[in-house]
Amino acid sequence: MSDQEWEIRTGRAIYVLQQTLPEFFDKGLVASVDTAPSILNNHDSTMKDMRKESQDVEIIYSPRIRLSYTPPEPLPSPFPQTLHVDGLPLYMASSAFVRHTLKALYTDLYIELRKITVQSSSSRSSTARQEPGSPPNLPDSEEGKIHGREKSLSIRTIVSGSSRVSGARGEWDIESTYFFSPVSGLINLHAINSIHPAPHLSAYDAIRVALAKLGFGPSTPKPGGATPGAACQGPPKVTSSSVA
Repeated sequence: MSDQEWEIRTGRAIYVLQQTLPEFFDKGLVASVDTAPSILNNHDSTMKDMRKESQDVEIIYSPRIRLSYTPPEPLPSPFPQTLHVDGLPLYMASSAFVRHTLKALYTDLYIELRKITVQSSSSRSSTARQEPGSPPNLPDSEEGKIHGREKSLSIRTIVSGSSRVSGARGEWDIESTYFFSPVSGLINLHAINSIHPAPHLSAYDAIRVALAKLGFGPSTPKPGGATPGAACQGPPKVTSSSVA
């Protein structure tokens, strides 16, 4: 992938997040963008465009995306210090669970984008460093192609809603960073930096149980049964042609 194509792909992903995150509770998580022209040139091209529809839809997340969050206070055993889920199916399932659960507990849910910051290689230190989730030990040819390709998107959001039981207004201040793969330009790491106020322990347990019902991970955490920091991991669905 050329540098120009990489910049276009990351730019599209940033645009999608900016435009769709405020509508998360209404429409869910938007994971793709339609790159086809919105207006057809003539009626004869209709069937051709319909056949190419799947090619015109571009995913913005890596098949191997990781969602990670380190609670401010360590969770009791057997929960790991850093919670994470791996793989696009599990990432989408997690977002759906959070959306449906909050909609069941709150009304008038709203997401406000308070601050958006894009960091790229031009705005970082000249000292190269590897972002979490980036493919390690790339061949020299690949390192040459992705040299200088560093981009991340930091977003601060305010999530608010009214309790269906008490009517009290709840509000959460959430800061997240999305990291882009230097190879594919897809989002390969979504790091939740902070949540204020922090979720209760019961929230983590509810997510784990819900994902287990969908076939992702065990229904009961087992000490020493997973890699350090792993909370849940979906079944491997990445083919040899997939990239980070």
